[in-house]
Amino acid sequence: MNATTPLDLFDSVIQLREGGTIDARPRRGLGDPGLWTVTAFHAADDRAVHADVWEQHPDGQEVLCLLSGIVHVHLRDHDSGSEPVATLTAGTSYIVPAGRWHRLTVEEPGDLLVITPRTNTRHERMHPTDETRQP
Repeated sequence: MNATTPLDLFDSVIQLREGGTIDARPRRGLGDPGLWTVTAFHAADDRAVHADVWEQHPDGQEVLCLLSGIVHVHLRDHDSGSEPVATLTAGTSYIVPAGRWHRLTVEEPGDLLVITPRTNTRHERMHPTDETRQP
């Protein structure tokens, strides 16, 4: 990392390490999956946010910070069969509880900054019976 060169958040991943050390590298391959990562991406449509895949971070909370656009955070609730939704607008954030299955959908394209605990992250494709409607 050059001390005078800004980092392009849309082409890089920042890895937060124990002891306060930070690594920045090109996004190609996220590197050590045991790290917390900070990255930004263009949420152009549902494909950009993998709307058809549930995600879970059992080892920590995830912070979703929407810089522009409108994005929905869907939470899977197995007990009631419902799918609660939090709507993010520009300048808002949402903290996904540790261990909570979630997925995103895009209502209005925008930019998203994400701080994620990578250890033991799980992914699961949506089942045909899962709710697919946006609010």
